[in-house]
Amino acid sequence: MPLPPLDLIIENADVVTLDPERPQANRIGVLHGRIVGLDEDLDGWPATEVFDAAGATVLPGLIDAHTHLQLTGQGLKAVRIDDCHSAQSALDQIAEAATSAGPDDWIEVYGYDQLRIGRHLDAVELHKAGGGRRVWVKHWSAHASVVSTAVLERAGHGPANGLLHELEQELVGAQRLPYSQTELADAIEQAARQAAAQGITTCVDAGAGGVVGSLSPADGAAFQVLVDAGRLPVRVRLMPSMDVLHQVSVHQEDGFGRGLPLGLRTGFGGEMLGLSAQKVVLDGGMSVGTARMTRPMTGLDSPGVWRDDPDQMREAIADGHVAGWQMAVHAIGDAALDLALDAIAEGQRRSPRPDARHRIEHGGAIRPDQLPRLAALGLTVVSQASFLYDYGDHYTELLGPDRADWLYRGRSLLDAGVRVVGSTDRPLPGTPLRAIQSWAERTTNSGVVLSDDVLSVRQALEAFTVHAAWLLRAEHELGRVRRGYRADLTVLGGNPLTTPIPEIAALEIRNTVLGGRIVAF
Repeated sequence: MPLPPLDLIIENADVVTLDPERPQANRIGVLHGRIVGLDEDLDGWPATEVFDAAGATVLPGLIDAHTHLQLTGQGLKAVRIDDCHSAQSALDQIAEAATSAGPDDWIEVYGYDQLRIGRHLDAVELHKAGGGRRVWVKHWSAHASVVSTAVLERAGHGPANGLLHELEQELVGAQRLPYSQTELADAIEQAARQAAAQGITTCVDAGAGGVVGSLSPADGAAFQVLVDAGRLPVRVRLMPSMDVLHQVSVHQEDGFGRGLPLGLRTGFGGEMLGLSAQKVVLDGGMSVGTARMTRPMTGLDSPGVWRDDPDQMREAIADGHVAGWQMAVHAIGDAALDLALDAIAEGQRRSPRPDARHRIEHGGAIRPDQLPRLAALGLTVVSQASFLYDYGDHYTELLGPDRADWLYRGRSLLDAGVRVVGSTDRPLPGTPLRAIQSWAERTTNSGVVLSDDVLSVRQALEAFTVHAAWLLRAEHELGRVRRGYRADLTVLGGNPLTTPIPEIAALEIRNTVLGGRIVAF
């Protein structure tokens, strides 16, 4: 009986399977979105489509475990000042954009970095540059913004200089947000195509519905619009923010009090869109001095900020654990990490869950004594190694020589028994390949070597594939090139395992394959 034709055969490929049972292959067969065989399994099997990889390297599809598609899409449509190296050049670029704007239009600006341009912008000069319009300049970290006088006047309050940190940014959000479903869906699609062009096949959108990370409290519907229309080029898992949960009336024996309508939580959804962890943001960002440290960073009087009341956040984490959520806790400073560890330990005390797979987002500054606690609680650190390249010089200056080794750790986490997963935190400039290179060399963009806390290239690659899939409870179908797994693949112009480390970030992304379909960038 003749074999039914496969949907796709990829041939003439250097396949890095990341499957220890079969590390390498040259051909991949796909049927109904799944891998059905490799190499000799495909002998005599016809296919509707044959893709000649021409010697390219094929990897399991890269997973970006912490990203912000909404904010990335917003930034792609905004006035960009990434290439400005002075305050005046940034203001000139804003003024140029204002010449084609209507009198009631917003001027949204992305790529703001006070260090690069030499100082903070202020409300009065933004008012002048924007011709009296409402101007919203977002810091690259999303932990701060500067707004024009017109924004402050309509709000009736706010700092005179227009500089807003953390939740103070609600002042501008209350005027500009929410985005419409159409506007938001277009922004998400544009950002998702950028992700696909970087070799990514699955994204976790961190902070859905949240005050800072979201553009609409109904943002999940915009993702659904894209799924229904076949416009979503990557798989997405939404990470609802703590903000969107509310008090629910459950039986007292259940032991928790907060949730989403219908009791939806981690794991709900389908192959293209579903719910991931619940996100709780404990502190701010290192670059704007709001990460919560046990002692202030260099040159600062304050040890940073708490995003909310520490006791309430501690209870929210423990409550989410008891309710069955996977928890994703944003903790950049070491004091924030202390709170996260205490809260998760309390949740486990109330309701033991040995395979909860809770996550620490960022882990920007981790003390040596915190390593064994992370391991004992079974926590995973979702890190952004590319920050070391882009911002390592500034971060080491902020922490000082006695704390610089705490930054975005690598091998020391693995040695302690802590799983590490990679991400980009887009709209920041890093890519998965940049992060892989950064983990392997820990060098800043100025050439400074930070420490020897490196990962091997294979370990860094597994952080974006094998371990990221495990964190999403998808280790049975993502993260490896193996029979029965989803045909999500990344096609590169070279093999990162054999490419010289300083050249990894520049490897060409030739194709991204999602469920056996080649994605158009």
